[in-house]
Amino acid sequence: MKLPNKVDVLGEPRDAIEFLSPARTAAAIRRLAAVYPHTALPTIHAELVAVRRHATLAVSEHGDPDGSQIDPLTKALARGLSAWARHDLGDTREALAMAQAGVLNAVVDAHNPSAEVWLRGVQSLIAYRAGWVHEALRYARLGASVRNTGVGTASVWLHSLIALTQAALGDALAASAALRAAADARELSRRDELDEIGGLLTFDPARQSAYEALTRVFIPGAEGRAIECAETALRMYAVAAPENYSCADEMVARVAAALAYASLDEIEATTEALRPVLRLEPAWRVDGLVSLVMVVHGRLRRPMRARETRVRELQEEIETFCQMPLSVDTYA
Repeated sequence: MKLPNKVDVLGEPRDAIEFLSPARTAAAIRRLAAVYPHTALPTIHAELVAVRRHATLAVSEHGDPDGSQIDPLTKALARGLSAWARHDLGDTREALAMAQAGVLNAVVDAHNPSAEVWLRGVQSLIAYRAGWVHEALRYARLGASVRNTGVGTASVWLHSLIALTQAALGDALAASAALRAAADARELSRRDELDEIGGLLTFDPARQSAYEALTRVFIPGAEGRAIECAETALRMYAVAAPENYSCADEMVARVAAALAYASLDEIEATTEALRPVLRLEPAWRVDGLVSLVMVVHGRLRRPMRARETRVRELQEEIETFCQMPLSVDTYA
């Protein structure tokens, strides 16, 4: 997958970008949020670090001549995006600390329920991919408990995260109930200011299908439905406009399908489902994806398959893939 040029991503060369005013800082954060899902992190990491530092400097250091200051919502989103990036790079503790600071900005300073719900989702996703599933469920429940009709698709995301964590914990009934809650939330949701920005800040039907596929993989007997949900997500991403595409979530759908096929002992189908994932360039191999691919490796470890050449070869391909994860230092 070709890395986008920095000029294409941000609209101007990196060296020419100066975050001098609150308005430009707010615009940069929103632009980064919008392009993040379909842009390799190494191409925007330096800009993201710079704008986050500027957005969260002491108030006295970055006002406009007219006295305006960077608004609390921009600070919350800056910390949320930085948390997501740290998570993609495998720094779980720093990512959670950054996300918690963003929650405080959203709740205490901005009084913005949409940002609060979204940041709880960020916390839940980080904890889930670290294997801290009970902690992930707690964060998701905190976000879902925010009662505000003005919250947009972030509310759908939180119910989807509850379903995902409950399935991982083995509670199929609770997971199924959360999937229904997510479907209901989709029917009731209205676009809010985060949805208007798009990118990481919105949870569209394609992402919802990918999450449902991954959830159903862990519900006994739901492998067929998981494959259907994964195929639905892949069809949506195949025709999505560039600005609505999410590489990571497409790969989640593919891994979910591979997991379902592995559970059904269909090795050839498992290999075919995983093939596009294993061909990703390292710039797209975010930490959560690497961890998820290793779950497929585990599903293939069956005594009856231990000596099969095709199983061993696929496991070796997975191991090779995981030995070269995303690193921004490689592209510095």
